[in-house]
Amino acid sequence: MKIDASDILSGRVPSLDFEYTESADGRICDMLPADIEVLPSGITVRGRVTDTGGYMSLSADVEVRYKAPCDRCLDVTEHTIEFVLERVVSAASSPESRERMIEEDEAEWDGVTDDLVYITDGGIDLSEDLAEALSLELPMRHLCSDGCRGLCPVCGKKITDEHPGCTPEKEIDPRLAILKKLLD
Repeated sequence: MKIDASDILSGRVPSLDFEYTESADGRICDMLPADIEVLPSGITVRGRVTDTGGYMSLSADVEVRYKAPCDRCLDVTEHTIEFVLERVVSAASSPESRERMIEEDEAEWDGVTDDLVYITDGGIDLSEDLAEALSLELPMRHLCSDGCRGLCPVCGKKITDEHPGCTPEKEIDPRLAILKKLLD
């Protein structure tokens, strides 16, 4: 996902609105975990880059609709994640000028260097930042419902009210089998 920043770099506009939709087979989707399947509507990003004199700020609302298997019963369910991506945009083009800028303004940029996005070839590429933020926003586990009871450990079917689960046969430890004979 690359945003054309030539208008804001030339000073023609003080801010630049953008909207971008990445399809389910795009570059960002390739960076996500394998069990996550982004729906055909893809990833929608709406935001604004604002030139505030000394630096540029980027703020974007991100919405992602995806499918993932339930971690308890393995049913595939749909989920939606919405979050805000905020970054500081730097016009420094070469790695040397980036390092020099950070060293000169150490106090100003302290703690912000992870949130820096650089303009390269007249554009802002958010693919890696977006994939990283999305990976961090994904829940630790996906559930089809809060009351999901998972799979039966005996037969492997989903546990529901109609199928409350099989009762496992009690296995006797072979070392204690001699004691069972005494009880019989």
